[in-house]
Amino acid sequence: MGNFNNNLIAKWRERFEVMVKLTLGVPIILAGLQLALVGNQLSFDLTKLATWTNTEKVFALPLGAFALLAAVTSLIGLYHRSMLLNRQLEKVQEQIAISNKQFKRSEEQFKLSQEQFMLAQNQYGLVFMKENYVLYCEHKKQFEDHCERIINGLRHREGRYFEIDYEKLYRLVFSENSYSRMKNFSLHSVRVESQIIKGIKENLQKMSEGMTPFLYPDTPSFKIDACFAGVGIYSYKEKLQKLDEAKFKYEVFLEITFEICGLLKRLSIIDKKSFKEINESIKLIQMNYEIT
Repeated sequence: MGNFNNNLIAKWRERFEVMVKLTLGVPIILAGLQLALVGNQLSFDLTKLATWTNTEKVFALPLGAFALLAAVTSLIGLYHRSMLLNRQLEKVQEQIAISNKQFKRSEEQFKLSQEQFMLAQNQYGLVFMKENYVLYCEHKKQFEDHCERIINGLRHREGRYFEIDYEKLYRLVFSENSYSRMKNFSLHSVRVESQIIKGIKENLQKMSEGMTPFLYPDTPSFKIDACFAGVGIYSYKEKLQKLDEAKFKYEVFLEITFEICGLLKRLSIIDKKSFKEINESIKLIQMNYEIT
């Protein structure tokens, strides 16, 4: 259909061009023929009025032929122009149809890209979670080693009289870390647990209020858990109970308390002010026991 339209438009263009030539050529030929045949009868004296008034009548045939041919040529030109406009409209519609198809393809490609992106994101998420899990486990291992080094540096006696639940202590110190997300890669807490500090202070305060090793010989065995269970630190009760003298138990208890508080201070669970207050409570306990 498109080729037929193009050929038809070309034919009507040729006809229009032929009619333009005829419109210009035929009147000139007729006027020339008229001048050749009856030119001796014509007057070309421009000073006479008849020369001007009779010109239309004298050249009526060439002028009439020009008017007729001009009208026909105009009609052919208009028809040719309308065919061009129709053809342009057809091209516009074809382009719109092509654009719609391309738009539909773009939508399909966009949906496909979204699916691929979601798939890649899920795959990346799994990889990221796996890497984060490895980092979490490695950081927790470093934390345990760090705590052991601190305790070994603070200890004065041979042997350990308490155990640490590192899983509980780690989650307390690094509550912002998890198996799926790591934020704190240092070995220090970014916040102070006020409730934990309050519990430690309250338990130490109770122990400093008039208790003696003779009245409460098993105090260190049972009160150490009350002080530090909140951070996952528990005493070896059987090991403490095997100590013979109450005063020796008390000395071990003070050492344990000093080690644990020093550890928590180094981990930033206990700040400097609270550490000072806890030391004062320990000194009060020490004074009470030494007096007795």
